[in-house]
Amino acid sequence: MGPRVASEGGNDLDDVLTWNVVRVARFVGNRLADRLSGLRLNPIQFGVLAFLEKEDEMTSAEIARAVLLRPQSVAPLLDGLEERGLISRSATRARGHRNPVRMTPEGRLVLQEAWTIALAANDLSDAALTDTESAELNRLLLKIARAS
Repeated sequence: MGPRVASEGGNDLDDVLTWNVVRVARFVGNRLADRLSGLRLNPIQFGVLAFLEKEDEMTSAEIARAVLLRPQSVAPLLDGLEERGLISRSATRARGHRNPVRMTPEGRLVLQEAWTIALAANDLSDAALTDTESAELNRLLLKIARAS
């Protein structure tokens, strides 16, 4: 991931946990994005479909909270998934009215393939982690995610 960077004052960037999280997030995020690209999905789209599989129906506000997007970013994301036939929304789209989003049968098929790809991307042996270390990293990340 690059050389250690120490400042003149002796501070070492490798000692900044949050910076290391950003670096690793970009590495693993790009890894997942590259692998999902064959399905024409990005990691956020995968997350939306995965949440819809679990919840069956969600509003755009619920989706925004689930995948940590700003509400105004959700409409274009859902438009793209709907154009591909992976989700459906009710025909009535009025501000302030509940407009549930559901996954279509085609969305379920694509998600099945995406799950296989995403789970295979968990193998971080090429990044020097053992299966045990990968599981521990996931446990710690989930601890932070669930507390936030």
